[in-house]
Amino acid sequence: MNKDQKVYVKEKDVNFRKQSETIDGAQKMEMGQELTVVDGPWFRVTKDGQQGWVRADYISETEPITTQITQPPADFILGQPNSAASDVTKKIRETIKDVLNGAKNGYDLQCTEYTTYRVKTKLGIDINWPVQSGRNGGVWWKIFLDAGVYKILSEPKVNCAMCFTAGISQDPTTNEIGHVAFVEEVTPDGSVKVSEANWPPKGQQPRGQYNERTIPREKWQNQYKAKFVDFT
Repeated sequence: MNKDQKVYVKEKDVNFRKQSETIDGAQKMEMGQELTVVDGPWFRVTKDGQQGWVRADYISETEPITTQITQPPADFILGQPNSAASDVTKKIRETIKDVLNGAKNGYDLQCTEYTTYRVKTKLGIDINWPVQSGRNGGVWWKIFLDAGVYKILSEPKVNCAMCFTAGISQDPTTNEIGHVAFVEEVTPDGSVKVSEANWPPKGQQPRGQYNERTIPREKWQNQYKAKFVDFT
């Protein structure tokens, strides 16, 4: 990208930062916001006469279609459990067409269902599943890698699924199942902000609980041994 080139924000709620290293005083931008490049790779841009910073993976040379997602988000409340009978769980399963059979099996909200829902409502993408069983959160990356569907990354990227392949519990069975969350933001120091359901793991919380957290690089890399699925 060249100086003075027009570029566009690819998604909603992207930070327009006063400094590239901090989010202090950051303003949120809508998808389709027009910017003018000053320099990069952390792109220094102008917006409505103001200078600021935007991560390169949030901008595009092509103006996005901002009307592609019409399904409103479910009403998640931090720390609230979402049972099989809850309105939020029913709404999610209706949106993703119960592709993971949570309603059919009477499960409380699963991490896999939440992440599928987030991919659908944030990106407008229906996940193309090469298998119909064994789709536990910790093995998503291997399913898609083996099938040659979607890119598998070792470094986080916004709007990816984050697969926790280890270190989530003292229970070996729970660790084998793993966990999956949706990457909302990647900070300059490599920490990852995720949203997720059914966390903390079994035995530590009411089932189906909605959660948000920021995970330091050392933890997602060494404890959780995370892999990332890029659906875009």
